[in-house]
Amino acid sequence: MIFPEWTTGNIILYGFLALLALGVAPLELNGKAMMAYSKFRQARGIPARLGMFILYFAPILALYISARDYLPHASLIQWVVFLSVLIHFAKRVLESLFLHRYSGPIGLFTTALIAVFYSFASFLIGYLNRNPIETPDVWFYLGGVLFITGIAGNFIHHKILADLRKNSLDYFIPKNGLFKYVACPHYLFEIFTWTGIFLFSRHLGAALTLSFIVMYLSARSVRTLQWYKEKFADFPPNVKALIPFVL
Repeated sequence: MIFPEWTTGNIILYGFLALLALGVAPLELNGKAMMAYSKFRQARGIPARLGMFILYFAPILALYISARDYLPHASLIQWVVFLSVLIHFAKRVLESLFLHRYSGPIGLFTTALIAVFYSFASFLIGYLNRNPIETPDVWFYLGGVLFITGIAGNFIHHKILADLRKNSLDYFIPKNGLFKYVACPHYLFEIFTWTGIFLFSRHLGAALTLSFIVMYLSARSVRTLQWYKEKFADFPPNVKALIPFVL
């Protein structure tokens, strides 16, 4: 793990990130931090495709701004870190534009809040990438496996969800892939992706970003499972929220 210099500013910054990571799951589970998109969207807002494009494209700009100074002479490890974040958000932009089918708006506040968080996380990881790990190790290569698995698995399960809504914008019970076992396998694979990014970077800032995403998506998946059970009387009772047979 690469730790920052413990200046007053860094203590405040990393302390705030730690509090966010610790607090987001209880808030989400109690409905205090529910983001107004997808199944939990509001009646009013901006077009969902536009909102999703904004909140996933903004981090790409933030990443470039944070890394433009060192990219011309970046090392292989620096390029891996940079490209992993870029690929993740570029994939989400493309999915938002060409894959997902939306049935309602996304809240403007939700769009702004998620865009700010993702942009900050992207900028932070890109900025910290000025000081990469020295050489690839076994954790770095494990990160590669998790990142590729996460990107592929996330796309596959997004495609399954999109295919369910080809002829209707209603919601249906997804049953293919890992949906047979969990309500949100796409969240599980997104966690894999961010774990890979952390193992590439190895900075405390990347670890706290990963911690926030794990806590948020875990809580969100529990709420999503509750939503499915309330909406569909025939929802399979043995399906978990995020991790097959566990959570």
